[in-house]
Amino acid sequence: MKYTIIMLSIIFITDVGTCLGIDQSICNPGEIINHPNGQLKTCTLKDNFAINGVNCKQYAPITFYETGKLKSCDTSDYFNYGGITCNQHGLVSFYETGKLDTCILSKTIQIDGKNCAQFEAISLFENGKLKSCSTPH
Repeated sequence: MKYTIIMLSIIFITDVGTCLGIDQSICNPGEIINHPNGQLKTCTLKDNFAINGVNCKQYAPITFYETGKLKSCDTSDYFNYGGITCNQHGLVSFYETGKLDTCILSKTIQIDGKNCAQFEAISLFENGKLKSCSTPH
């Protein structure tokens, strides 16, 4: 009996762990797309939604990787990533590893010796090195 309870507890804990993915409850009814594995792929948010330090904006699209990790969304607030501050109400995207891919800068900064302009897009390689940005005029 004691072993049965322990085994059932382990099964329950394991099963609960698989239920923690993002589900459709964060979405407005309508166009909701899932990955083949059933994980949420994309939808329009019904409310602001915070994930991994990013505040994603209500009524804007959000996308996830098949693993459930955030791929992209429009921010409702500034998002800080190392020395980079992404502007509010702009698209931010990530690699599946969680590293920043692209965003709209909130201020002019210098990365890898290049000045990158405020309110313009910046794109990084997965290793964090600068891929591209617009220079100030």
